[in-house]
Amino acid sequence: MVIRIKPIKIVFLIYIMGVLTLTFIIRETMIFRLPDNRGLILEPFREVEAFIHQPNHLFWFMQIFLNILLFVPLGFMLPLLSNRFRNPKVIVLTGFMFSGAIEAMQYITGRGLTEIDDVINNTAGALVGFILYQVFMHIYRKYIEYSYY
Repeated sequence: MVIRIKPIKIVFLIYIMGVLTLTFIIRETMIFRLPDNRGLILEPFREVEAFIHQPNHLFWFMQIFLNILLFVPLGFMLPLLSNRFRNPKVIVLTGFMFSGAIEAMQYITGRGLTEIDDVINNTAGALVGFILYQVFMHIYRKYIEYSYY
């Protein structure tokens, strides 16, 4: 019996392992937070406000941009893996749940800083990835359609 694995599944698995590595193993600070001193910020859009009002605009831009970018592949690859992910609501919900699970585990394990902004930005990234998927598929279908003539 030969087991065939589509290359996209391998790429997706590598992506998931990369996200988990970035969010749990490689941290700006490797300091474990104690239960009475865990980093938890539940103020939504705090990073956007800081980006607008604080002098270090590049730092805050990178915080927002990189959190969005981190989840773009999720929104792009999931529809390639399964038809059930070809709905923007499903992608947004999946991005929200995956990001929320990461943030919850960061809080529980004391790794990193748990922020609602990360969930918001990651979810937006999944949606951006889905939009890019739709654009890609539209172009791909047109190319296939014209290649038959």
